[in-house]
Parts: sequence; C-alpha cells; structure tokens
Amino acid sequence: MVLFSGVAASSAQAACSATAPASGATVNCSGNDVSSVAARAGSTGVTIDLDSTATGSLSRSGSPVAFSVDTDSTIRNDGSVSLTGGGGSGGNRGAVLLGSGNGNRLSNTGTVGTTGAYNDGMAANGSGNTLTNNGSITTTGPNAYGMTAAWGQTNAGQSGNTLVNTGTVSTSGSNARAMSILGGNGTVRNSGMLSTSGASSTTVYMQGNNDTLINTGTITASGAGAEAVFSNTVGSSFTARIENGTGGRIVSQKGIGIRTLNGNTTIVNAGLVQSDIGNAIAMGAGNNTLILQTGSQIVGTADGGANNNEVILQGSGTAANAFSNFQTLLMQGSDWQWQGSGTFTLAHVQTGTLDLTGKLGESASAIVDAGATLQANAGNLPANVSNDGLVRFAQDVAGSYGGRISGAGVVEKTGAGTLTLAGGNSYSGGTILGQGTLAIGADSALGAASGKLDFNGGTLQLNQSLDLAGTRAITLDGGGGTIDTQGYSSTLAQGITGSGALTKAGSGSLLLNGVSSYAGPTTVAAGTLAVGDAAHTNAAIGGATTVAAGATLGGYGRVGGAVNNNGTIAVANALFSSGGNGAFTISGGLDNAGVVQIGGQGVGNRLHIVGDYVGRDGRIALNTHVAGDGAASDRLVVDGGRASGATTLAVTNVGGAGAQTVGDGIQLVQAVNGATSDAGAFRLAAPVKAGAFEYYLAKGGVSDGTAGNWYLRNSVAAEPLPAEPPVAAPATSPPLPAPPPVGADPIPLYRAEVPLYAAAPGVARVIGIMQTDNFHDRQGEQSLLTEVGSLPAAWARAWGAQSELNRQGTVDPAFDGSIYGTQLGQDLYAGTDGHRYGVFLGFARASGDVDGFALGTPELDVGRLAVNAYSGGVYWTHAGPGGRYVDALLMGSSLNVEPRSRDGVTASTRGRMVTGSIEAGLPVGGGEGWAVEPQAQLIWQYLSLNDLNDGISTVGFNDGNTFVGRVGARVHGRFDARGAQWQPYLRLNVLRTFGSDDTAAFSGGTDIETQVGQTTGQLGAGVVAKLGASASAFVSVSWLANLGGEHQRQLAGNAGVRWAW
Repeated sequence: MVLFSGVAASSAQAACSATAPASGATVNCSGNDVSSVAARAGSTGVTIDLDSTATGSLSRSGSPVAFSVDTDSTIRNDGSVSLTGGGGSGGNRGAVLLGSGNGNRLSNTGTVGTTGAYNDGMAANGSGNTLTNNGSITTTGPNAYGMTAAWGQTNAGQSGNTLVNTGTVSTSGSNARAMSILGGNGTVRNSGMLSTSGASSTTVYMQGNNDTLINTGTITASGAGAEAVFSNTVGSSFTARIENGTGGRIVSQKGIGIRTLNGNTTIVNAGLVQSDIGNAIAMGAGNNTLILQTGSQIVGTADGGANNNEVILQGSGTAANAFSNFQTLLMQGSDWQWQGSGTFTLAHVQTGTLDLTGKLGESASAIVDAGATLQANAGNLPANVSNDGLVRFAQDVAGSYGGRISGAGVVEKTGAGTLTLAGGNSYSGGTILGQGTLAIGADSALGAASGKLDFNGGTLQLNQSLDLAGTRAITLDGGGGTIDTQGYSSTLAQGITGSGALTKAGSGSLLLNGVSSYAGPTTVAAGTLAVGDAAHTNAAIGGATTVAAGATLGGYGRVGGAVNNNGTIAVANALFSSGGNGAFTISGGLDNAGVVQIGGQGVGNRLHIVGDYVGRDGRIALNTHVAGDGAASDRLVVDGGRASGATTLAVTNVGGAGAQTVGDGIQLVQAVNGATSDAGAFRLAAPVKAGAFEYYLAKGGVSDGTAGNWYLRNSVAAEPLPAEPPVAAPATSPPLPAPPPVGADPIPLYRAEVPLYAAAPGVARVIGIMQTDNFHDRQGEQSLLTEVGSLPAAWARAWGAQSELNRQGTVDPAFDGSIYGTQLGQDLYAGTDGHRYGVFLGFARASGDVDGFALGTPELDVGRLAVNAYSGGVYWTHAGPGGRYVDALLMGSSLNVEPRSRDGVTASTRGRMVTGSIEAGLPVGGGEGWAVEPQAQLIWQYLSLNDLNDGISTVGFNDGNTFVGRVGARVHGRFDARGAQWQPYLRLNVLRTFGSDDTAAFSGGTDIETQVGQTTGQLGAGVVAKLGASASAFVSVSWLANLGGEHQRQLAGNAGVRWAW
C-alpha cells in the first residue's frame, strides 16, 4: 500500500512509470499497490493511465489526492483504486482522481472508492473539465461526493464543467452527493445509476447559472431528508435545466424528487420523478417551466414555486399527480390525459388533444387553438373557454356546465350521461351530439345562431320551452339523433338535413316548420311531433315514420314516407286549436293501429293518404255537419291505393240538425286516382243520429263512380243501383231494409227515439181520458147522491188498464203497457135541489213499450215510455127526478214524460193538460127494477208539452185541442141481498176521437205527424153496492177495441168507495 506523506515513494511502490510528470508526459500505472501520481504544477498535456491490472488502496494521511493533473490533461482509470483515511473539511477535500486546473478529462471504467469524510471519487477544480464514469464509484464517509466539479466548494465561479455517468455512483454517508457541480454552464449527464443512502444526501447537486442535468438512467435518494436532485441558480435571473429523459428515474424515498432554488428553471420529464413522502418536484422563486413528454410519470406533487410558472405537455401521456403554484398549462403534444389537480389560471391547448379528467383549478380559463381538442366533463372544464378548435364534453354521468364558450370552434358531446349547458355561449363552429344527452334552456347554449347542430347518436333535451335559431343548420348524421322536449314546446323553422334518423321524445311538442330532407326514419316516441303549422303548409319530413302508443304526429304539412301509427295522428286544427281547417298528407301509406284525429275545430279537415291505408283495429275521428246529402264533413282521402283492414269511424256531429238523404249522402272517405276499398274496411264506432234520423255507413254512393267512397246515409234509395251496390258497414250501422222498387221514394231511417216521442202526446191524452172516465166510474151511481149540506160525502177510486194504443202517422207509434191511477174527491156542497159541487185530486201513470216505424223497419221495438200525471179538478153534478143526471168536470194535469230508447238514449220533458167533460143520462124503466139508461158525453182536452232535448236533437210538440165523443147505453137493475142494496149493470159505448193531429218537430225541419182520429167500441159491466146509510162501493170492468183504423185494445178495471159524513 502507498501512503501519501509528502515524501518520495520507495522502490516497492514503483508500479507507476512516474509520480510527478511534467508537461506532455504519460504515466502508466499497472499491477498491485500502485503509487499516487501528481502532475507538476502548471503542467499541461499530462496523461495518467491506470490499466485494468492497477490496484491500490491509498491513504490520504500525507496528501488527500491519489492521482491528479493540472491543466488540459487526462486521467484514465481502468483499474481498482481507493482512498482511505480521515477527511478534511469543506475546503480540504480528498479525491481519488482530480483535475486541478482547466480543460482536464478524467474517466473511470474501473472501480473508484473512498472511505472517510470529505473524500471524493472524481473531482475537478477548474473550468471546462469533463469527468466521465463508466465504471463504479463508491463513497462511504459523510460529505464524500462520488463526482464533483468546483472541488472544495470554493470555486463556484468556474464554468463549463461536465459530469458524465454511464456506470454506478453511490454514496452512503450523510450529506454525501453522487454528483455535484458548482459554477455556471455546467452539464450533468447520467445514463447509469446514481444513488445516495445517507441523511440529507442530495444525489445530484447543481449550483450556478445555466447548469443542465440530462438523465436517462436512475437517480435515487434513500436517506432521511435526502433529495434526488437539487438545483440552485444562485441568481434570481439565472437559469437551469433538468431533463429526465425516456427511461429516466429520479426517486427520493424520504425527501423531494427534484428541488430547485432561485432563478428560472426548466424541468423536462419523459421518465419517472417520484417522492414517496410528498413533493416529487418543488421549484423555487423563479419563472419556472415543467415540460412533460411522452413517458412522463410523476408520483407526488409538482410545486411550481413563486412567480409565473407553466407546465408544457409534449408528445402524449397521462398526468395524474397534483400540481400547485403553476399558472399556465400549455398543450403542445398529440394526446394527453389530465387526471391530476392544479391551481392553473390558463390552459392553452395549442395542438393535439388534452383530455381533462382531473382539475385545472377553480379560476382557470382555457384557450383551444384551431386543430386542437380540449376534452373534459362539465365538472372540470374551465369556466371560460376561448375555442377555435374542438371542445369535447366526455360526459358519462349527469353534469351541468355554467361557464361560457366562445370562439370559432366546435363543441362536441360524447358519453352516455346528461350534460346541461347554460346559455350565453358564443362559439360559432357548431355543436356535435355524438352520445348521451345535451340539455339546454336557451338556444344560445349552442353558441352563435350561425353555428350548426349536428346529431350523430346523441339527444338534445329542452329544459324549458324555446325555439332554436332559424339560422342554425341542423343535420342528422348516420347515428341519428333525438330531440327530447320533456314537457315543453319548441319550434324549428329550418329544415333538417342528413342521412340519419330522428326520434322525438318527451311529453311536450316539437313543431317542424321547415322542409326537411333527412333520409332516415322518424320515430315519435312520446309527446307531439307537428309537421307544419297553419302558416307553413309546405313543411315536410321524409322517410318512414313510427308513432308510438301515447304519442302524436300531425299538423298541416306532409310526411314523405310510410307511417305506422300506434298513437295518434292529428290533422290541422285537431292539433293547433287556433288554426283554420286544413290537410295533412302522408305520401307513403298509413298503417293505423291507433287513433287518427281528423276532427278539430269545426268541419273541413282532410287526411290525404297517397298509397295504401291499412286499418289494424284503429280509429278515425271526424267532425261532420250531420244533415242531408253533401253536408260538410272531415274526410279521409285515399289516393291511388287500397283501403283495407278494419277501422272504426267516430263521427262527431258539429251543428248538424239532421235531414233526409236521398242521394249519395255525406262523404267520409274519398277514393281518388283509382283507389279502392275493401267492403269491411270501415265501420261506425257508435250510432250516428241527428234530427229525426239515424245514419248508417255505406260503401259506395248511389251515383256512378263512387264505389270506393264511404258515406253516411239515412235512407235506402230505390233501384236501379250503381254497378257496385252500396253496402252498409258492419257493427254499429243498423241493418238495412230491402231497397224500394223503382220509382218509389227512398226509405227513411228514422232513429229509434222518433216513435217514442211521437207516442207521448197520445199516451198523455189517454191518461187524461181515463182520469175523466165517466160519472159512474168515478162516483158509482146517481141514486147514491142523497146527502145534502156542506161536505156531505167523499169518494175515492183506483183504476188500471192494460192498453195497446196504435196510431197512424209518419212512424205509426204503438204503445203497449199499463195505465193506472187513483183519485180522491170531496163533495163540497149538496143542495136539496139535486145540485152537487166538489173537488178532487189524482195521480196517474202510463208505462210500457213502444214500437213503430224506425230504421226503415215497421213495428220495430224502439224503447219504453213513461208518463206521469198529477191532476186536480172540480165537478158539478145534478141528479134529477127519475134518475136522470148531468155531470160536468174540469181537470188540470201536470205531466212528466220520460222516454228511453233501445239505444239507451234518455230524455225528459214536462207538460200540462186541461180536460173538460160533460155527460148526461136518462134512465128509462123496464120493470122489475131494471132500466135502460142512454148516455152521451163530450170530452175536451188541451195538451201542451215542452220541448225535449235528448242530446241529439231538440223536439218540439204542437199544442192542440182534441175531443172525444161518447154515446152509449147502460142497462142496470136493483136488488137487495145480504143486508145491502145491489145495482148491477152492463154498458155499451161508441167513442170517437177527433181534433188536431200531433206533430213532433225535430231540428233540421223534419216533422213527424201522428193522426188523432179514431173510433172505438167499449163493452163494460159493473156493480154498485149500498152497504149502509153511509157507505157504498162500486167496481167495474171494460173492454175497448177499435172499430176502424189503427189497432187499439184496452182491458180496464175500476173500483171505488163513497162515504157520507
């Protein structure tokens, strides 16, 4: 071993060719225990070469340097040398290899090691020196550096030194450095392994202006408080640059990865910078720049320090760490994902795509240059963006963006989530809806009014009623698009173009007033899609259209393709209540399983189908002025196609009072340009009635060329028929009678209610007649009238009949039912001269079935009729000698009339009736107590019924006077039996009714006449029993039948009592 003691070496250490070479000399060292070599002061061009056999463990007891040169000289070590012994202080350092002047070149491909404090491996103490380690350098003492320039830390003013490591440099002492450079313009290059393990041991230390670290290897610090890289420019205006290239690793386990102090430092990272305890990068008080390149990974926080600092992204990669104290983010690469956080005030995307999944900072704004893309979501996009490129919202979950986007660029929505954009944006490049939902509350949320809206799979959702600017072009690309109005309304003045499909969603309405040319299909999934309002009848959409259940399609415009309807199609003002009548056109045929609402406000709308109409148990609702031939109606027009399937037509009568049709009728379906229709294609949804008539749905008219049309008619015309006879549609259309013969009048189809109403006056009068009846049915027998004085006697009776009452007239009404009633009377005064005065009250009811001529069928059962009469009256009776009598009566009745037809149509009306009667009889004795009593009676009736309205028509009844004359005879006898006096009798009457005929006047001018005149015969029998001084009773039965004219039958019974007070 050679010890440096300041004296000449002994011969045993002569392994080097010289120990104090002069300028230009070369010293070769080989073998074991090489000696130290120190070039002479001021020498140049010296070379010290230790070959691979050279070994030595040198002690610094005499000299701290093992091998040294002065200026522009070289030391090459291929051997294994070390320096041991105690160290000095900061200005008295030891070294294995040292260049003490300028321009020296030191290299190590072997092994260099030191022990002890302040003993460095390779050192330079001037400017322009290059130290290269391709081998291994190890130091173990405190403050011992592996490679260092400006040796002794007293020459910080030196510059231009270069430290290169491709091998391994490691230190284990405290405050030890693997590489240290002091002075300006220095360069540190590492492609090997640099490590420190001691406390506070910075692995790479740079101090000075314009120093540079270039690392593609590994730099690690594992000691407590140890930094992997430290740079101090000294001056605040000085600079430094740290490059961590591809594959480079800068790691501190217990300290900062890279720390800078003072000046303006640039850090370029394409590798790993890591701190296991906090800050991976901590920059000082300068204007600092952090450049992240492809391959960059930072584990820990990057702190930009004070002043104005920026991060620049180049190439591609992911930034996942936190950034603090950086003000500007520049994107200059191709594709970067920002997953970290920051405190930036500006992000400037100059090229490529910056994908923000992290945070830039609460006060950040952004600039996007033309050709560049900023991708973010609503929660992390800066509040103000100047966009001349593309801003893409990648929104996988719901979010709201309340910021402002300006510029000439484009905004794109991707991701399955819902993005809500506030208004006030002014970007002019347009909006692309690629995925998910974009929700807006104002058109300006989509930027300038000149910016287009491009759908390619996404949804535009309206958060309030609004109209998009008419200058905004709207395109449907291959992915199509959806407009979700929610519960609001919107109008698009412009047409929609493109190759894609359109879906209308939301319960609100979307009005398309433009001429759209998009090629894809249309789906009305919910709410209303209107094509054209009353001012835009040229509005159109193209392609097939599907209307979902609960949705509506309609308007005044045109659909260019086939329509499949499971919801509602609403024509013109059936959709726009304030608009006029109009038409809606479907140019590709209609398949209808839903509702077609042609009827709107008034009458006159048209649904024009070019092509086939197929009914799949659908429904068409029309407004019709239900009256006579040619009355106005909404209409379905089938143009050039075929109407088939099964559809119900729901007809609403708008102001039609009904009138008889004698021709084609009222057209509901029109077949034009060769169109045809199947016999069962249409049927009525419900009976159609107006005025006095019921209408049926007929295929074909009575005139030529109408075979494919469908009409409402209420009469059956005489033959000859057209080539294809008219056919009544099934279901609610009534069955039709056979056509009348040639030359005969058409057979009208009166509705079922007509005979009911026509029967009412006659039934009411019969009630009045039966209440009046005759003297004997009311009071029994004139011989019973023996009391005198005030309130001498009272009487009561009940009566009933089963009646068949047929009348001749327009509809030949016939009543078959029961009529019954009761009366209670009181004699007010009876004089001794036979005159008697009284009053009475009564109630009567008729209830029964009615038939008549209806629906073209005679004697059709049409319903039931009930009439109630509440009556009161006065009477006068004179009973004279010989049993003769005169009886007069005047009665007033209040009537309730309640018809109910076979179709369930009900109505009611009230009326009043006045009845007067006078009769007389004169018995002619026949012996044995028997007598024949001729009788005569005249009854007068005045009847007035109020108008009736059954929801179909108003029906008025004429007021009229009628008379009933009766002549007849009564044969009666008298005998006593069982303590009573009995007076049986038989009677025979002929009755003649005459007076004003009845008229039921229906809206629309149809009068239903019913004759009053009738002659009937009556046969009756009865018995009167005087049961005591005060009481008597009487009963009778009768049978009435017509003697001519219409059929009448009546079986009646009567029972009464009389009581003398």
